[in-house]
Amino acid sequence: MPKRKPKKPMVNAPLQFEKDEEHKLTEMQVSFVWHYTEGACGMTEAARKAGYEFPSQAANKMLNGKDYPNVVKAIRIKQDELREKYAITPQKTGTMLWKIMESAYDNGQFNAAVSAIKELNQLGGLSINRSQNININANLEKMSRDQIKERLGQLLGSDASTYSDKDK
Repeated sequence: MPKRKPKKPMVNAPLQFEKDEEHKLTEMQVSFVWHYTEGACGMTEAARKAGYEFPSQAANKMLNGKDYPNVVKAIRIKQDELREKYAITPQKTGTMLWKIMESAYDNGQFNAAVSAIKELNQLGGLSINRSQNININANLEKMSRDQIKERLGQLLGSDASTYSDKDK
């Protein structure tokens, strides 16, 4: 049986955690908060990695809001910081697309540069991608040409008489 490669951690945890005097958290609580918010694991696994002897119990106590309200507060603050850091905003997207366009152009990847410019134009509202999907729920084979024109007029909000004979 072939040996499996050891999994690389998604995030490298700090080697040591220090007390948080501001929120009055111990080293283990700071470790729990970090693992829970940034360590890509659930509450029990975060408590286990933080070094708690009974991780499930410890995690439940820390997250219930009654026993350790400062831990819950620290978690919320950290989650808000992460939400702000990784938020997708038009400004961040525009900056990223501009960098992609410049890099692609400098490297002679003109198709990628043009695609980035198109995306920037859409982001800025300079171009609009118009496409309509209409579900008419009708069997066209059983409908006459005039019935089809009338149905399209109803769906598109226009008069059936505006269609010419060229629309065959």
